[in-house]
Amino acid sequence: MDEARARRRKTVAALLDGYGSLSVPQLLMTTSPDFHHHVIPESLGMKPRNREAFAQHAAGIFSVFDEFRMLPKSIVDDGPGSMVAVHARMQGMLKNGAGEWINECVLLIQLSPDGTQVLRVTEFVDSAKALQMAREHAPESFDCDASNFHAKWRKGDKVGTSESMPMALLFGLGLAQVVVLIFLLYLAQGIMF
Repeated sequence: MDEARARRRKTVAALLDGYGSLSVPQLLMTTSPDFHHHVIPESLGMKPRNREAFAQHAAGIFSVFDEFRMLPKSIVDDGPGSMVAVHARMQGMLKNGAGEWINECVLLIQLSPDGTQVLRVTEFVDSAKALQMAREHAPESFDCDASNFHAKWRKGDKVGTSESMPMALLFGLGLAQVVVLIFLLYLAQGIMF
């Protein structure tokens, strides 16, 4: 393995370990001062975050877990573009005996040219699990528009129908899978590690 690839791999491993540490300072350790994070699909309504907003969001999410791990299933490194794609299993134990949390995501990680800092993370999430997190576990600052939908729906406000939500989710999940597949095929032209 060449030195540049080893550096990128070390930075990505440190980022994934940061998620599992449940420590905001450790999570931010590899991020650049102008770091940005964006959760997609956009239908979830989660706005892009700068480093400070990401730290606040992470602190809120970390507060609902006793333990958490980000376990990579596959990692694709495109090399010259300093872009790494990680398909990961998210696994943790929720606080207050709420049970195990299992999810998966694809992280598109843009690294600095030297591979030592994370500039941007675009995170494709399982929309159904994001909605479940918003409804059942997330702190109020979770900022998922769907959580507002469910809160109003539970109170009886007329904001939509229960039948339209599953169709929108299926469409969003299907679209996200197509986009991820295309991107991973593009990255597959690079080198896997």
